[in-house]
Amino acid sequence: MSFSLVKSTAVMALLAIPSTVIWAYVVGGVVIAIGLVVIFLRGDWPKARGLDKLILFGPLFYAAPIAAFGTEHFTLTEAVASIVPAWIPWHQFWVYFVGACFIAAALSLVTKIQACLSASLLALTFFLFVALMDAPAWAQNPRDRIVLVLMLRELSFSGGPLALVASLTGQSREHVTHVLATIARYFVAIPVLFFSFEQFLHGNHVPGIPLERVTPAWLYGHSIWTYLAAVVYAVAGTLLLVGKQTRAAATSLGLTVLFVELAVYVPIGVVERASLDNGLNYVADTLMFCGAVLLLAGAMPRSRRFT
Repeated sequence: MSFSLVKSTAVMALLAIPSTVIWAYVVGGVVIAIGLVVIFLRGDWPKARGLDKLILFGPLFYAAPIAAFGTEHFTLTEAVASIVPAWIPWHQFWVYFVGACFIAAALSLVTKIQACLSASLLALTFFLFVALMDAPAWAQNPRDRIVLVLMLRELSFSGGPLALVASLTGQSREHVTHVLATIARYFVAIPVLFFSFEQFLHGNHVPGIPLERVTPAWLYGHSIWTYLAAVVYAVAGTLLLVGKQTRAAATSLGLTVLFVELAVYVPIGVVERASLDNGLNYVADTLMFCGAVLLLAGAMPRSRRFT
């Protein structure tokens, strides 16, 4: 009797979620499942030591949100098309094209099939988002902190896959690897330092990526998570900017963002499970930022003190 009640309750909860949200959950979940299978079947997990085990999840944490966002290009086509600059022709075509590319790139990252090519194209795509949409929007209203946060967020989303390209380039092209890793480091460090400053100023807003949403009053700890993230961001961001203990700094930063994801955004996602704007997108956004930081950690040189 109790099992039937639980089953019927679960079915009702599922039916209450719009199909646009369900499809994003499904595609993102499939990518997570594939990524976990690859990590453990390839034998990467037992080979990694210490916090290097966390770095293994960088591609997965980046790919699953990309797949979910790519799905939204098909379920919310008109809404996504509305943010494409007016001077670019064929809005719907580009929405579908980018959505399909996001899903394909996500599968590529977690399976490691043509991962270097996919990471290169992702880095270029997000850089173009910054150059063609975010930077012009900020130039029109430079006092809008949210617009600046969004621009820097996209910049960090470009830096993550760029760091992966550096990791996959290998020792045969050492100079190219160093240049790509350095650019990726700046693409992550600068946003992190600005996010730290914003989180100190707006402690009642959600942590991780300091957007306009206020942290729900029902959430345990409330503002403490934002201030905790701000402190770690300040230290790790400074180390990344000056190029000191970069692997340890990026890994610690990734661990902090993951903690914020579990403590803040997963509960928000559960409560707002039927919403993209207030639920899934916040969860996916922060997880993707965590993935970008961990991808950077994987490209940073090892320190003798780092284990």
